[in-house]
Amino acid sequence: MAIAFLVPVAKLSHAIEFLFVGLLVLWVSVRLRNQDFHFKRTPLDLPILSFVAWVLVTVPFAFDPSYSFAEWRKTILLFIMFYFVVNVIQNESQVKNILVAFVFGIVLMSAFGIVEHFAKADSLFDKTSHAHSLTQSGQWFSSFLVMSIPFIWMFYLEENGQRAKLLVTSLFFIVLAALFLSHTRGAWLAFFSQLAVLWFLGLKNKWLKWSFPVFICGLILIGGQVFQGDQNDIVQDTSFASLESTKIRLGTWKIAFEQIMENPIMGFGYGNHTFQKINEEIMVGSGNVPSTGMHLHNVFISMIYGVGLTGFVFYVVIFFFILRTAIDGVQLYRGTFVGNLGLGVLLMVVGVITRNMFDNMLVGTLAYLFWLLTGLYFALWLRVKIIEEGFHQVRSSKEGLMAKWFKKFHLACNERMEG
Repeated sequence: MAIAFLVPVAKLSHAIEFLFVGLLVLWVSVRLRNQDFHFKRTPLDLPILSFVAWVLVTVPFAFDPSYSFAEWRKTILLFIMFYFVVNVIQNESQVKNILVAFVFGIVLMSAFGIVEHFAKADSLFDKTSHAHSLTQSGQWFSSFLVMSIPFIWMFYLEENGQRAKLLVTSLFFIVLAALFLSHTRGAWLAFFSQLAVLWFLGLKNKWLKWSFPVFICGLILIGGQVFQGDQNDIVQDTSFASLESTKIRLGTWKIAFEQIMENPIMGFGYGNHTFQKINEEIMVGSGNVPSTGMHLHNVFISMIYGVGLTGFVFYVVIFFFILRTAIDGVQLYRGTFVGNLGLGVLLMVVGVITRNMFDNMLVGTLAYLFWLLTGLYFALWLRVKIIEEGFHQVRSSKEGLMAKWFKKFHLACNERMEG
């Protein structure tokens, strides 16, 4: 609960890591003392193992092997967070308590961010002021908000009373206001992609289902161009000075794809800073380089650049299995807590994927939060599956026993009639 509540606070990021490692050591020691070596298996086991193994294979061939190996170790710890949660969580009550702590912390951060914005900005539409609350920046703050909104929606579905629904609705609008004041277009697009998925799941007419996402995407593209202003200048390959964020992204992506063609299988080394390390001389250019131009600003392009197409495929497969498992929960357990939690995870993953198409924010505490929330769902989903399998086994055994009794009874009746 403490990790879920404090995870957005930037100054506590290292403290949260130490807290998790402490809990992990305690959990492992208890398991060893009890000689309990049973671990739950999940649909993500093979994709995660494949991705981790491939990244390790590419480390010796990386541009900076020591840096890539250090980033690989950090990734291992993130996946351990997932398996830790899956194996520790036992019931719905634990999941609800953790999610309540997370949502409560996000709402407090949102309220602080709103007050912070109006203390610095002249108006609601002042783009020079990005609400960031206690996080590192508006980009980080908006990413936390995008990940939290689906679970606020989940609590709305869980509540039955009018007052409770009104309270959850008010919390939703506080977070939504903070998201707007972050003035981060990638996060706005992520939020609208979540709305599009909700629309798609709630409609039966296939034409209406597909029309809404197209409409939303078109609206965002048009609105984004209007909001961004004049962009008539053409981006240059080696000039990153005084460029807008969209131009910077296009410039870095063009350079990245040209270099990817030189080494499409192994990549240049795992890590968010690999592109910066290789292209630092090119990116310095005129000497006036925006800090936003030092990264690829797309987690998927960054993955191809770092570990090649093979690692990229393994990485995408992980998201695919998360989405498939979440959809399974939504379809099979609709109206239950597991089904609503599956919907929350589904929307969160959609938002994370969309957000990280314009940045590489699935690192640090955001990545810890992602795997924490994903682990909560998988823990309950596996529990329900185990209960169902046990029920079917008992039912099949009972049916088999009744069939034997009926067969014996039938034979006895036939013997009597023949006698």
